[in-house]
Amino acid sequence: MTRPAAFPAAQGGNVAAPCPACAAPEAHGQDTFLPVAPARSPLDPWLAARLSIPVDNFSPAMVRARQDDLLREAVRRALDAPFYRARLAGLPLPQSLDDLAGLPFTTPEDLREGGDALLRVADDAVARIVTLPTSGSTGAPKRLRFSDGDIERTVDFFAVGMTTLCRPGDVVAVLMPGQRPDSVGDLLDRGLRRAGMQPVLLPPAASGVEHAARLSDTGAQVFVATPTQARAMAQAVLAGQGLAARPRACLLSAEATPPETADKVRTAFGCEVFDHWGMTETGYGGGVECAAHHGFHLREADIHVEIVHPLTGAPLPDGQTGEVVVTTLAAEAMVLLRYRTGDAAAMLPPPCRCGSPLRRLGPVRGRIRRYGNHWDIITLAKGVRP
Repeated sequence: MTRPAAFPAAQGGNVAAPCPACAAPEAHGQDTFLPVAPARSPLDPWLAARLSIPVDNFSPAMVRARQDDLLREAVRRALDAPFYRARLAGLPLPQSLDDLAGLPFTTPEDLREGGDALLRVADDAVARIVTLPTSGSTGAPKRLRFSDGDIERTVDFFAVGMTTLCRPGDVVAVLMPGQRPDSVGDLLDRGLRRAGMQPVLLPPAASGVEHAARLSDTGAQVFVATPTQARAMAQAVLAGQGLAARPRACLLSAEATPPETADKVRTAFGCEVFDHWGMTETGYGGGVECAAHHGFHLREADIHVEIVHPLTGAPLPDGQTGEVVVTTLAAEAMVLLRYRTGDAAAMLPPPCRCGSPLRRLGPVRGRIRRYGNHWDIITLAKGVRP
């Protein structure tokens, strides 16, 4: 991978100041007093390179213009799939993101019922199939297909995104499942190695005490875990039952992160806590917090995120909570157009305190629940994946 050109550092000194963009600091669970100039998200130069935008001309308008091109290409690819040929028949095709609201939504039910009709490539071009069971014991599972190119883009995102909290040479303990090829742990392992880190995949453990002991044994500077795993380790350490590892940072992923969990992890390990948002439908990777800890910086070359009203489906402005809808702009094996995730969140207006001029996705508040002409948000229990 060619390293993108760096952006100039944000201006400022080492004076602490309140986060002016954060009306609700509890939303991201970090100290509201942050450095004036937190390090800029490494995703910005990566996106500039991916989108062929000169560093000195990197702006939301330029990113959006390039995404217009990517959207047209994604729709053309989607029409290779029988499902979208039928779904979009007779409809005007979008020429820009401004037209995206004219397309119908794709739903989890479409994934379950559509099956192979959403696949746009031959079977031998599919490198990985991920099966997601439905809640309960009945109902067809969702099956997601990924090409080698889809997998490579995720590895590349992991390689760049992890430099937000990792340095070359860092030992990174990974508690995600990584035994199977192209599993999330395996992809993260490959991304970390690409970025010059030393990943250590930890085997499954029966308890937080066992995980904390294994983490301590690695001497890791950084660890990656689900909030459930991290909380169990933190409880063990605080109770004096686990060895007190002293990592510099951790990344929480694969589940919603309650603010109290992030607080407990910070207290137990004395480390900086970063959050990641993503789902299988986005190829695992989606967005990662920067050092300002105020929203997820998105992989905008690969996905486009909308927030819509849960009942009307109308697009909502920045700052207003609604349902997260994703279009996979770069997907090869299976394109998803306006996929309703069921997650409740808001887009945060730019700029970020790290210096990025791009919008970010705010924290996931829970799951959208519809009933009649009303909707609300079901708060996620600890350890539940959005």
